[in-house]
Amino acid sequence: MSAEFQSIDEAITASYQPASQVGTQARQLEARIAKIDGTKNLLPARRYGQPVDMAKIRSNLTLTSLIAQDSAELAHFCGIDPAIRHRIDEEKEAIAMAAQALQMRTEALRQQNQQRQQQVQQRSQLSPWERGYRSV
Repeated sequence: MSAEFQSIDEAITASYQPASQVGTQARQLEARIAKIDGTKNLLPARRYGQPVDMAKIRSNLTLTSLIAQDSAELAHFCGIDPAIRHRIDEEKEAIAMAAQALQMRTEALRQQNQQRQQQVQQRSQLSPWERGYRSV
């Protein structure tokens, strides 16, 4: 009879372990998604031992958008188009390049203004006949 109890105990353990592993993985995924601002309350409810319902995540436009904006890898894992994150990165890069170009242009104009100011100052220190003015 001890063999039967041992086999039932093994069967109970064997049936519990997959549910426990699924639950652990689901909690880790939920924790990863919850790190993104605004997603914690949007996560779909799930029962113990059940995986995260990716279809429910993909059907929630706000949650999908927040995940896609945060991480292309996580978006891909959840079955969300990761191209959104790539487009955001490209837009940020374009904005950074435009800001850098504007900064360079501003610096060039500042140098031109400084040179002109020095020329005006030098010219103002000259006597009228050295400046090229004729007195009448």
